[in-house]
Amino acid sequence: MVESGEDDNDPSQETITFLYKFTDGSCPKSYGFNVARLAGLPETVIRQARGKARELEMITLKKQVFSRVVSAVGAKPGVLRETLSEALKSLRVD
Repeated sequence: MVESGEDDNDPSQETITFLYKFTDGSCPKSYGFNVARLAGLPETVIRQARGKARELEMITLKKQVFSRVVSAVGAKPGVLRETLSEALKSLRVD
């Protein structure tokens, strides 16, 4: 939502009000990159940030998979096999 001050002809008086809602858990979609673009950050900075975000998502996914595999090591062979299979499937990225 874009608000303007008393003088609608002066673009320096415009402000942006970002509306948000707090919920439990992680956010499935972030609008931070769109906000960065609206705020006028250079496209090169936004691209670099997207790359870093992808790297962090992969690191998090790998840690989750590792944790599941380690916790299943003492399990019966069938349970271990199933856990490993699910872990490998979750690592596939397009």
